[in-house]
Amino acid sequence: MARSRREQGLVSVLATTPWQFSAALGCIAFAALRWLVPYVVAGNVYLGALAPLARLCAWIALLFFGAMALLSHAIAKKRGNRAPNASHAQQSNAKRTRPQQKISPPAIDQAAVAPTIENATPAPPPTVPATWTLEALRSLEWKRFELLCARYYETVAFKAETLTCGPDGGIDVKLYKQDDSKPIAIVQCKAWNSSDVGVKELRELLGVMTHEKVKRGIFITTAGYTKDAATFGSANPIQLLDGAAFLAKLKELPEARQKALLDFAFDGDYKTPTCPSCGIKMIRREGKKGAFFGCRNFPRCRRTFGV
Repeated sequence: MARSRREQGLVSVLATTPWQFSAALGCIAFAALRWLVPYVVAGNVYLGALAPLARLCAWIALLFFGAMALLSHAIAKKRGNRAPNASHAQQSNAKRTRPQQKISPPAIDQAAVAPTIENATPAPPPTVPATWTLEALRSLEWKRFELLCARYYETVAFKAETLTCGPDGGIDVKLYKQDDSKPIAIVQCKAWNSSDVGVKELRELLGVMTHEKVKRGIFITTAGYTKDAATFGSANPIQLLDGAAFLAKLKELPEARQKALLDFAFDGDYKTPTCPSCGIKMIRREGKKGAFFGCRNFPRCRRTFGV
């Protein structure tokens, strides 16, 4: 009876200690019974017969302590799962007994962040030009200009692939030969009217070309290029087309193709900017600092454009 109680006490102790302790004891007991005891009694005439018994007990000890390690691990895991539930119950009881206190949210100056949707006003309906001019080209919002560039290269027998809105990695359009799956050129488009494209943008394009292993780059803008940018473009395989040069290419097309591109570019709302992140038309809003275009998904998206 006393022995049974001692065994139960050992099991209880091992079950409540970390499982690594039982695992370590098992390894030590196995090594001692499997190799150390047979080595010690090997030269003794009377104790030599204990060697086979010790080897058998080594496996029994390993199984026993291994079982204790598994039991200890299971108990510890069960306790860990119970702890959050108990804490949750205590929090629930505290919520039931503690009177709720209403906390007013801090006042936010919405006008300082962005005007509310009630203050949003639709953009005036744009007029459709009758022919290609530099002013007409510069009236296109950035996404429509990018799509026009892609459609132009499709008109001159290339296969063009435009990328969806979001981070484009310096690529707006990829150009392919009609029967090839590898792009032969990367096109970057900038509908800039207030400033010229600098060398920084061209370096970024060259980096993308190197990464994509494309040997040719084309940069198209409605504005112009700085002197450094022009020098950098001529020293690298990058074709630079400013607003006047791209307009000349459009006018080189037959009248029917010019008309088709004109109808495509100025169909619907071609002036309201597209949100670069969401790919939807933005809303003209009135703020403290004047009018601007903001994303319809505000406040989740805070993209803005100047009017």
